[in-house]
Amino acid sequence: MRTSRTSAKDPTGWTPSPDSENRFSSGIPDFDRLLGGGFKRGSLALFVTDETVELEDLDLVMFPTYLNSLYQSRGIVAVLPARDSPHDFRARLTRYVTRRRFDTRVRIFDYMGEDQGLSYVASMHDPDSDQDILHPRRDPKARKTAIAKAVAAEKTAQGGRGRPFVESVAFEVFDTLLGSENAAKTFIHGIKRTRQMGNLGLGILGPGLGCAAAVRRMVDTEFSLRRDEVGLILRGVRPSFPSVLVTEDPVAGRPHVAFVPRPPEKEAPR
Repeated sequence: MRTSRTSAKDPTGWTPSPDSENRFSSGIPDFDRLLGGGFKRGSLALFVTDETVELEDLDLVMFPTYLNSLYQSRGIVAVLPARDSPHDFRARLTRYVTRRRFDTRVRIFDYMGEDQGLSYVASMHDPDSDQDILHPRRDPKARKTAIAKAVAAEKTAQGGRGRPFVESVAFEVFDTLLGSENAAKTFIHGIKRTRQMGNLGLGILGPGLGCAAAVRRMVDTEFSLRRDEVGLILRGVRPSFPSVLVTEDPVAGRPHVAFVPRPPEKEAPR
């Protein structure tokens, strides 16, 4: 399914894929073709994972979209999975993009008090309290300060020209901090803003989350992501398409990605 790339290759290893007027490229030509040209602007794409999916698997699927955004002067705001950290995420992504580009375009919302003081971290954690910006009874002054940080982070991602940006959210954070019902309510407001601003939302929905049903009802596209004995498997739920094997592009190499039709399962001997 791999297609050739004609753009000039960047010294850091990434070859940008152009966006269209109404869609953002995923950075994976095979994925764009299955999506009819990429992700619709102002939409949210949901990746539903199970226990077999590791951070490295998420990087393989999502880094091309992040890089495509950064190389077209569009930023990223992210709420990382609980097992990831801002420092580690930056270290992995800056293998393919300069640190300067990352630091001036990426902002990570942190609710756990990790890596505070770093320029690319928007800390939502109050060291003197167990409450964060999401807590409904947070001190109004502290809440106002945290909201100002969130607004500043979004402006950084937009840049001087107010460009749309990528919003990446691991729902486990909100589900854990708020509870399932409040997490779903928070998401309703968030996705409305995503659509109004013309951004691209990327959601990660891990196993066992109580907000899962509500989140799945509101997203525009949905994909199942799991790992088996063959490798990392992606299946289209909405739009529907058969399972494909997600691999490093054999010609261009990582972080370029190719999709390969999943080999048929062998029948059990009779």
